[in-house]
Amino acid sequence: MIYSNNIYSMSALKHIRHNMSTNVSISELQKERETFQDVLPRVIDSLITTPKLLDVPEFSMWMKKILDYNLAGGKKNRGLTTVLAYETFEKPENITEESLRQSRTMGWCVEMLQAYLLMTDDIMDGSTTRRGVPCWYRLPEVGLGAINDTILMYTSIMEILKTHFGHTKQYTHIVNLFNETLMFTSVGQHLDYTMAQRKKNDYSLFTIERYNAIVKYKTSYYTFKLPVCLGMLLANNTDPESHKRAEGICLEIGHLFQMQDDFIDCFGAESVTGKAGTDIQEGKCSWLAVSALQRCSEAQRGVFASCYGSKQPAHVERVQRLYEQLGLPQLYRSEERARYDAVVASVRSLQSTTDLPPELFLRMLDMIYKRKQ
Repeated sequence: MIYSNNIYSMSALKHIRHNMSTNVSISELQKERETFQDVLPRVIDSLITTPKLLDVPEFSMWMKKILDYNLAGGKKNRGLTTVLAYETFEKPENITEESLRQSRTMGWCVEMLQAYLLMTDDIMDGSTTRRGVPCWYRLPEVGLGAINDTILMYTSIMEILKTHFGHTKQYTHIVNLFNETLMFTSVGQHLDYTMAQRKKNDYSLFTIERYNAIVKYKTSYYTFKLPVCLGMLLANNTDPESHKRAEGICLEIGHLFQMQDDFIDCFGAESVTGKAGTDIQEGKCSWLAVSALQRCSEAQRGVFASCYGSKQPAHVERVQRLYEQLGLPQLYRSEERARYDAVVASVRSLQSTTDLPPELFLRMLDMIYKRKQ
């Protein structure tokens, strides 16, 4: 699907937002997912057959196993957003089969960054499953060798970028964007992890300000800003102001996305999510925890303090009941809608901006709104 860069009226925006939930849109998205998936074998092959690694055939087989296992499953929304962003920002006459293939290759680099982050996150959190299968580090033949495998995953991204985009004038911008994104995400991981490692029963930093910082750095940059700005770079858009405006909306969408993740971690069905929730057991500074502490009585705070961060099933269940008693599921649905409407309002303000098409952000928004996993 190719989108033009024209500016939409209010009625057109509503029409686009409505159509994103139609069967036609779902069908088109599924088709693009299949096309996107078809590119992966070529991407992997270009990596494992690189001349510099031919002397270590054992490594090539291991690298393929790492990629096949850790890139399987998931919705691939980050990679698909990269392709969508390129199609949206590029001039229609410049879109070819080759340029689309390149954008999909870039999308797989984003998916590899996601895999890298999930691999490290699972080790740090002691998670057991990911996307319905054992976490990579929990495989008997892997163990803590997974730490080195995460390094291989990230350096593989750099190798693929050099192979496929090293000749382009945007190559330096692309590499810098990946490295900046990893730095920001690592900052977010640090904030998230240190909160879980704090002194027991110290909830002084469980504030909305701290939570917002974690969300901004841990989630928003790599999930939304990176794919969008990569699409802009592939379309040769390097205007700093355009990138800054795109970042602002991406950060808003990222906040909604992480709030959803926090809710799903607690109330989502593992049969649907493919991952057992661990935020309560790990004592994470989640949207639910911060919201609960803002609303609970002294007695309820005592229950929270005695049970939160415990791995005992009874304690986990007690915290879940407390969330329900505080009306957090209802509050979540209300805030999810409010944040959705706020992003739509921000998108509407783009009508006077010819270089940021509203339909891109609306499509991104509708890919996640009211999601269950």
